[in-house]
Amino acid sequence: MLNVFDSESNNLETIHRERVITRCYLLTLFLLLYIITICSMISNGTISISLPNPSENDYKTLTIWHSETLECPCRKIAVKYKYFVGISITSHQICSSNFIGTEWRDYLFLYPDWSDYNSADIRSRGSIYFLFLSTLCQLSQTTINNAINAFLNETFISTQIVSNSEFRLQIDTTLFQLQKSTAAEFSQSLNLLRDVMNGNTLVSSYFLNWFWWIDFNRTYTTIPINPVVMKDGCSCGTRSDCIKSGGIYYRRSDQQMFAIPGWNVGCSVVETVLRSTLECFYDQTCIDSLIYAAITDKPAIYYHMNISAMHYSNKSRFRKDSFIQSLIDELFVEKWNIKTYYSSFYNACDPIYCSYTIQKDDYYMYSASRVLGLYGGLTVILRVIVPLLVKLFYKMKNVCNRNQVVPFN
Repeated sequence: MLNVFDSESNNLETIHRERVITRCYLLTLFLLLYIITICSMISNGTISISLPNPSENDYKTLTIWHSETLECPCRKIAVKYKYFVGISITSHQICSSNFIGTEWRDYLFLYPDWSDYNSADIRSRGSIYFLFLSTLCQLSQTTINNAINAFLNETFISTQIVSNSEFRLQIDTTLFQLQKSTAAEFSQSLNLLRDVMNGNTLVSSYFLNWFWWIDFNRTYTTIPINPVVMKDGCSCGTRSDCIKSGGIYYRRSDQQMFAIPGWNVGCSVVETVLRSTLECFYDQTCIDSLIYAAITDKPAIYYHMNISAMHYSNKSRFRKDSFIQSLIDELFVEKWNIKTYYSSFYNACDPIYCSYTIQKDDYYMYSASRVLGLYGGLTVILRVIVPLLVKLFYKMKNVCNRNQVVPFN
């Protein structure tokens, strides 16, 4: 017969008691396991489980299996972006090319008496065009740097740790808004400048919107005479969006020697730059032809300058014939280089714990594992308690038997 508490004694009474203890032990064990199992099965099928101070790997594992109910409150809910986000930009190559440099601007302005040339001649006004373009590049870079620094010092607020994918989505959304708002603010400032110039009808000293002359013999005063009128009849006296082809013109003539593709001279320096394209400056042949035309007209002054065309990449977000206005609208940015460091964010958040709820589909497996886990503890406890209780029972029985009154006949 089964004897879990076999002491290898030959005493019949001891053996009998050990078997009684075994029966009580097994009966109690099975009864408790039965009660625990039934209680687990008839419960509502959910349970909340908590893991204190989870590591990043722990969190990643939990998101795979329990993403719907997972909650991990942060110990630090506000963290500055600079601790887990890095931002830089790749600018359009015009902003680093030789065409906005001093040498190219000085070359265009070699002939000092620019008033001898047509207002659309790039030699007479080209220097100021590229100086303005250089200024726009610098202003856009300053604007971007200020916006990035301001953003990185803002705080990312999250009461709960978020997954890597959700983290990237939130950062990308926020940075997209940053890019658009920064570009919009820069464009608004430039448009304000245009409106002020056009609204006040400021006279260009480069004869771009008005022809004026100085009467040295009589009054020594500057007198506006006539507005600049384009070939299509558009007058800079009444409109600001008039344009004509820019290039190399014969001295004191409206006859064009060489037309620069995409270069449109407007009623001001600002309008000229914004309404022109850079397509010629991507083409070495076009640049060489431009320089050759300048040399042909003034061989004693102009020389063959060695300057290389810009390299066009198919990966560029801008076309060769994109207006400079479109480059300005994007702050001359070819690409925003954004790096996010999720591990740094996780460490800064420092989750206190992660809790999740097991649903009914997983609960039976959890209940079985819990019962098996309790089995080991129950066996240890019952092996101690049951023998004591049985021995106590027999001891009390013996006491009662000794105190029993025996009738005497």
